[in-house]
Amino acid sequence: MSLEFGQSSPRQVWQPLPPDRWNTQTAAHLLRRMGFSSRPADVQHAVNDGLAATVKDAFKGREFPVPTKTWDAEQEIQYYRRGMKNQDEKTRRELRAKINKAERTAFAEFGMAWFEFARRPENSAQEKYVLFLESIFVVARNKIKKAGVLYDHQNILRREGFGSYRDLTKTISRSPAMIQYLDLHRSTKDAPNENFARELMELFTLGEGNYTEQDIKEAARAFTGYYYKGSEFYFAEFNFRPHAYDNGVKTVFGQTGRWNGDEVIEMIFEQPGAKLFVPRELCLFYLSETPIPDEYLQPLADEWAKRDFDQRWLLQTIFTSELFFAPQFQGELIKSPIHYTIGLCQDMNLDIFPVPQRLENQLRAMGQPFQNPPNVRGWLGGKHWITASTLSARQQLVRNLLYPPNLKNLNADEQMRIEEAVEDGKGPFFVDDERLEPLLAKDSPDLINHLCRYFLPRDPSDDFKEQLITHVKVPPRQRTDRVRQALLALLQSPAYQVS
Repeated sequence: MSLEFGQSSPRQVWQPLPPDRWNTQTAAHLLRRMGFSSRPADVQHAVNDGLAATVKDAFKGREFPVPTKTWDAEQEIQYYRRGMKNQDEKTRRELRAKINKAERTAFAEFGMAWFEFARRPENSAQEKYVLFLESIFVVARNKIKKAGVLYDHQNILRREGFGSYRDLTKTISRSPAMIQYLDLHRSTKDAPNENFARELMELFTLGEGNYTEQDIKEAARAFTGYYYKGSEFYFAEFNFRPHAYDNGVKTVFGQTGRWNGDEVIEMIFEQPGAKLFVPRELCLFYLSETPIPDEYLQPLADEWAKRDFDQRWLLQTIFTSELFFAPQFQGELIKSPIHYTIGLCQDMNLDIFPVPQRLENQLRAMGQPFQNPPNVRGWLGGKHWITASTLSARQQLVRNLLYPPNLKNLNADEQMRIEEAVEDGKGPFFVDDERLEPLLAKDSPDLINHLCRYFLPRDPSDDFKEQLITHVKVPPRQRTDRVRQALLALLQSPAYQVS
């Protein structure tokens, strides 16, 4: 897709959307992109509140507490590890098996709790931004393995993700998950490891072409001595080891001194590339797979730098800008599997099915296993989300929600999870006949037009709509099944894969 900006100058495109263009259509676009869905009641609430107030409220900074079952499982793991001392090999194997099971439980409960938290509309924009930051400051379960350490890393992004991006970068350099993922704990003055310094410049702050190999080698020396240890209040915490730190003279970006890690980060944010990096990545994540030309990003980047790289200001400016609401950006961004899953549940007013293993399997089949990107660059996203197998998995997810399973066929653990969730006031988890009843009284064209307006960012083809209208135009006794089938076709359609 080529980008056209008409007569607007690079500075004009970032001006606020005129009030007379704030309506149900633009509000729905904002909610779908900023969060995961645009339910009519939420759209009307946004229209009434106004654009600026809606965006401001979306990023208030809501706390996601440590999932109780994850904490309990981590304590169990520590208990088993202490018990391995002075044991014979058979007992140690048995304890290792228990540790592995507890680690799987801890991670599954973390994932389940996060999806339930992010599914609540008031949390959705914040958590989608956390997903964006996770796509920058990448760590992965396949290397970290410890659910609690992954939770702590995510919580850094949530806790500090709306202040200065420079300060967030400093904190991330001390994240135990990042230290382990990029091997900082193995980096000493005698053998500096360049992994973190390289990704810091290439993937976190500057992008390729804005540093030299010598900058990386010298910066790596500044981050020696970074380690982590157990903590009373966190799952792990930063631990600096002075004996492993290289306090020698270093030259980074042409400046010479006995720089430490924080001072290197300060110098990075003095480079021109640091101003453009995050605005560019934000637009790729929220606006379009086609990069916005740097000449249009530059005024935004310059003002962002003047404001101490304030992320809240940047989000407010982008989400209220005329550019964000340009017609060419509406209904063309492919949803990630996480967006698709949470959006489906929000659109149909369902809670997340409370069985962690099934959730994990669904996400893996759709190509985005929770907290486990394929490499340091994270998910490729966009058109890469859609393949024959991942599209089939998306279609199966919709079918699972619209055609409830026989709960008697679930195993005992799954049945118990559902019973516990219902006792906690959660549910429904599937679309039963009662949920469809309000739709049955509508005549066929009104029904299909209503569903298309509700679920889709753009009108589908007249031919597709006509097929759906014909399909639901049946005697009353058949209508419930036909409406369910029409919903299935709509939610499995290409039009629902985009926002």
